[in-house]
Amino acid sequence: MQQFDFETLADAAPIDFGTPYHPEHTVLAGAQLHLKTAPCILKALEQRVRSGLFGWTASDVPQYLDAVRGWMEQVRGWNIQRDWIVPSYGTLQAISAAIRAFTKQGDGIIVQSPAYVLYDRVIRNTGRKKICNPLIYENGCYRMDFDGLETLMAKPENCLMILCNPHNPIMDYWEREDLKRVASLASRYGVLVVADEIFAEHVFADMPMTPYATLEEAMGNCIVCTSLGKSFNFTGTSHANIIIPEEHLRERYRRQRDEDHYGSLSPFMYTAVLAAYTPQGKAWIDALLAFVEENIRLVREFFARYLPQAVICRHRAGSLIWVDLRACGTQEQIDRLFAKANITVDDGSQYGKEGEGFVRLQLGIPREELTRTLSRLLNAGREIKMIA
Repeated sequence: MQQFDFETLADAAPIDFGTPYHPEHTVLAGAQLHLKTAPCILKALEQRVRSGLFGWTASDVPQYLDAVRGWMEQVRGWNIQRDWIVPSYGTLQAISAAIRAFTKQGDGIIVQSPAYVLYDRVIRNTGRKKICNPLIYENGCYRMDFDGLETLMAKPENCLMILCNPHNPIMDYWEREDLKRVASLASRYGVLVVADEIFAEHVFADMPMTPYATLEEAMGNCIVCTSLGKSFNFTGTSHANIIIPEEHLRERYRRQRDEDHYGSLSPFMYTAVLAAYTPQGKAWIDALLAFVEENIRLVREFFARYLPQAVICRHRAGSLIWVDLRACGTQEQIDRLFAKANITVDDGSQYGKEGEGFVRLQLGIPREELTRTLSRLLNAGREIKMIA
């Protein structure tokens, strides 16, 4: 396997990232990796910078659209057409545009909690109502509540659903049969599905996960969000490729998007997409997942040995893990443990009441940094008597 640098803590570079780095404090919060992106992207961006030209960059260039098409076919097993691709200013902007285009003030937007926290902001800022269909949690795994989903979809004011796959924060993906049931219900009740699939490249499986729009029942009634954000650690950029197979949906979405997007791509994202969506980019992702898998194994061993009451939920995608700590102590004790160890984590309660007592941990960090962090966690746990 090709060697890549996963041992440099990118945050430690002498650059103002907006988040201060300290060697005795570890940030396991947030969805961004603490690793450099793929070398093929870095090389391409360096060439772009040396050109000195950062002007208007058209979004309908065949070379760009073909890069997206080729990646979707070769990596996701999804055959798309050029004209399905609508570049947008980020996934959240795209979801906002879809909500504004296809719903009206006061309508309900269905999400399945625990759910990505910024969906709340988008729904609130567009003047719509968040309608929760909580996932069912059993023995460290989640499943959809289809009875609850049908009840909500049957109400005409709930006319759009945000489907996250792989689902953030639990970091598991939905099986094909689950997606077919969602699509069948959405078709029956006229609910538009916005599928957020920006973690799709990070699935730990021999076969890619099922893209929602490949289902016959879904193809004419969905908007799919794709991005370099999670796959190549570009979460700080405002760019996404939205894929809409159905022509009338696409044109209606495009008109809404054009209220704040006038056809130019970021020249850096144009360059990054062309460099990322290549065999070299795929090789980096494969190596990243192998590296992260070992980090996850180390964390599983740590919890099994020192905090056996903790449950690491079924994890089949990405560098984030979702941990049930409710049996380890009170919320105050859990907060104190991580604070004592100088570790920042994502408190599960921010993902809805269903996340209370859980934490989300980012394990896309260098191995040496992880082992130091676990050592501090062990010492803190012993000091406050949570670990024997």
